Amino acid sequence: MNEILKAKILFIGNKDGDAQQVEWLLSNVTKPELELMHVPDAEAIINQKSAANADVILLDADCTGDSDFETLKKLRSAIPSVPVVLLTENEDQIGQFAIRNGAQDYLLRNQLNSNSISRGLISAIERHQGSQQPAAEASPLLESATAVLNRLPLGVILVTEQSQVLFFNDKAKRFLDRKDGLILDANRICRAVVPSENKHLGELLTSTLSPASDKQSESDFAMTVTRENSDAPLTILLAPIGTGIAGKGAVLFVSDPIEPVELSIDTICRLYALTPAEGRLALGLTNGRKLDDLAEEWGVSMHTVRSQLRQIFRKTDTSRQSELVKLILTGPAALQASPLL
Repeated sequence: MNEILKAKILFIGNKDGDAQQVEWLLSNVTKPELELMHVPDAEAIINQKSAANADVILLDADCTGDSDFETLKKLRSAIPSVPVVLLTENEDQIGQFAIRNGAQDYLLRNQLNSNSISRGLISAIERHQGSQQPAAEASPLLESATAVLNRLPLGVILVTEQSQVLFFNDKAKRFLDRKDGLILDANRICRAVVPSENKHLGELLTSTLSPASDKQSESDFAMTVTRENSDAPLTILLAPIGTGIAGKGAVLFVSDPIEPVELSIDTICRLYALTPAEGRLALGLTNGRKLDDLAEEWGVSMHTVRSQLRQIFRKTDTSRQSELVKLILTGPAALQASPLL
């Protein structure tokens, strides 16, 4: 790794005295050359998704006004390319929690001196740069993983807790490109075209990431979005995922009921030791069908399909329909599937 000879530091703090102290400490550092920029709060930085070309952000914990690191999480989500170092009081525990929530490091206010602040900031920059290097080496693997996701018969959209899109596969791209039902705006936010449905999508995302109760039904994490050019709405199923230091996130499985997925029931049954009836139910759920609709179509009772679903959950070690769908769509059966036209 190349030696850092010059670095820009963005200090976020609402006290001019603290900014002057940081500037004075940095001015006593001869190597590397450190340039300080100061803003009183993080709101503008987060909204603009820009750190003004800073190499590292020094965030004063006293100016955030939150105890659950929401400002830190928003900074990491808005500007993941710039590391954040938290300036806090003499509490190591707070610093450790900050690291778990996305900070690259932390500095204790009562231990600040020119050496400690420069060493801490430069080390944070170096560690962050080092964490980015393996990405280039892993690019062939990432390309292979992307190719696998592109073979899935349903749309897959990975989003942050702010609905910002991190990735979508080819099937999802086709849905988004049509701008009918779902759209991707200029800020890479996934939105429903109809305002009321977009509000519902945001509420579903919040509920998916922080469910109010373990007793919520699977329908609480699914919805449909209206399409102007089709009588059939798109079906969306949400499931939580982890996105590392960027915070919580979710995967949206998007399906078109006009294009049901042709999965092999025999393959599903062999992979997960399901009976033919259970395999048929698993395929129906994967295609975005509802339990009551399937029961009516097959002429069986809701008690029967619920009993079959419990057996499927037991055999696949899942507990929700979203987990089951994710298991099937990322498993061997889906890689051989194609839309049934």
